[in-house]
Amino acid sequence: MPEALKDMGDGHGPAVVIPAVKKNVAFPDDLVKKLSGTSLIQRAIDIAAQAFSVSRTYVLTDSEEIDLICRRNNVTCLYDRALRLDPENYLGSIRPYILPLAVDWQDIMILSPYVPLIKANELREAYRHYHDRGAELLVPVNRDLHRPYAPWKREVHHMLYDVAETELATELRAFSIFKSRLLEEPAGYLVEPVAYQLSGRMIEVRGYEDWWLCEKLLNRRRIVFRVIGHRTVGMGHIYRCLALAHEITDHEIRFVCDTRSSVAANKLAGYDYWLGVYEPDEIEDAIISLEPDLLINDMLDTSREYVRRLRDRGIRVVNLEDLGTGAVEADLTINDLFDEPLFEGGNILWGNYWFFVRDEFSDARPHRFKNKVSRLLIAFGGTDPGDLTRKILRAVLPYCAQQEVAVDVVTGEGYGHIEELEREVAGIRDAEVTYTYATGIISDIMERTEIAICSNGRTVYELAHMNIPAIVLSHNNREKTHCFACDENGFVPQGMYEGERSDRAVSDALKRLVEDTGHRRRLFAKQQHINFARNKGKVVRRILSLLRGAP
Repeated sequence: MPEALKDMGDGHGPAVVIPAVKKNVAFPDDLVKKLSGTSLIQRAIDIAAQAFSVSRTYVLTDSEEIDLICRRNNVTCLYDRALRLDPENYLGSIRPYILPLAVDWQDIMILSPYVPLIKANELREAYRHYHDRGAELLVPVNRDLHRPYAPWKREVHHMLYDVAETELATELRAFSIFKSRLLEEPAGYLVEPVAYQLSGRMIEVRGYEDWWLCEKLLNRRRIVFRVIGHRTVGMGHIYRCLALAHEITDHEIRFVCDTRSSVAANKLAGYDYWLGVYEPDEIEDAIISLEPDLLINDMLDTSREYVRRLRDRGIRVVNLEDLGTGAVEADLTINDLFDEPLFEGGNILWGNYWFFVRDEFSDARPHRFKNKVSRLLIAFGGTDPGDLTRKILRAVLPYCAQQEVAVDVVTGEGYGHIEELEREVAGIRDAEVTYTYATGIISDIMERTEIAICSNGRTVYELAHMNIPAIVLSHNNREKTHCFACDENGFVPQGMYEGERSDRAVSDALKRLVEDTGHRRRLFAKQQHINFARNKGKVVRRILSLLRGAP
């Protein structure tokens, strides 16, 4: 042990002592083994220096290797090859080494190197808490809900069905802060500790399983999805981002949208994801303040200035379905609904090779061809801004009644004419019509229908995946640029809705699908090779590859 210790600090804050004794390790060389690229001892030194300063940091060790690491970091090392920590008398083991610190420091923090998830700001906040309360001793705690075991006879119903839990506070060994004068108090001296509630879960490395879990969490990055969803653009963007988020389990996921996307906000509020809703002129600054490692924009066309601003701050950017000037500026743009490139860009992936269906379709049963059509699906997306649902239902209902073809009508959560449609369906007497609102399992309905009439969005890909020929109408000019819904892929495109002309054209196309078995069989055959269930894995891998090497 050094004979003298120099005060290299400015008198504010604690001296931070890191016990790093190789005789008391969890497993061989754990203190110097790299965890997510940095050893436990180096990580502890870095955190202490960030929280306070290098001059306040002391390492207590029996290892020459750790002594060398300290010298390379300009950290004072209290080195004694004979040092050993006694679990039954921990303070007594280290007291002779740290007692001289009491001359120069009023407060001492003992920081364990075995809690690699601790953050520098957490240590600063704990010290502020300790200082503000005039404490003599502070210990960190976690509060969790538990069902304590009671080894006596209890009522059966209570034991099996009572879900009530008790909140218990658990002391942690991550760190402690105390007045240095306590080192001079005799054994048996009593002090009332102040508890500090840690902001997150703290894992102490005691074995290889803890090591593995800590490495997973240290490699975790923050991914923010910016999504839109309202009656004009529909809900496809929301469903696409949710499908991706559900697949990304190793990273922190957050969602943001602006106040115009009320449909998106309402949908996302039902999931266990962090959600921020901001004014349109504030959302960019809000995203930057979240400090994401990766931002995924699913908001249609982005601008060059917006994407550059994000990338200039070290944020990796992925754009989905983007025809704006920001598409070529992003790290990656995926335009899965556009089969032919509309402009050049080495960072842009085009076409249905990158389209993926939602998880509910993974186990869905695609159709086998049937000679007779028994059910028709009408589905115009999550919002159907032009109310094509009711217009087309009225146009085809007489024919469906005549042919005894049942009709399944499905609308989404953003549909604005629910009550009117419900009354209309309730008044139908000469045909079987079933109305479903905001279903989470449309694949179940598709498994029962042989043909469909739909909008030119993500639904056509789901229908192709299920081998269901369909008549397709576009809501707007942007949907008209989606070229997948064509004869080659088993569809009958009808362009944008144009009132009575479209009503007649859709009715004629429906009549041919129902009555011309050869025509429908030909369209069906063109869909049999289509399977979008495996594409999501490819998309997720491409997106997450951007995080490799992220700081």
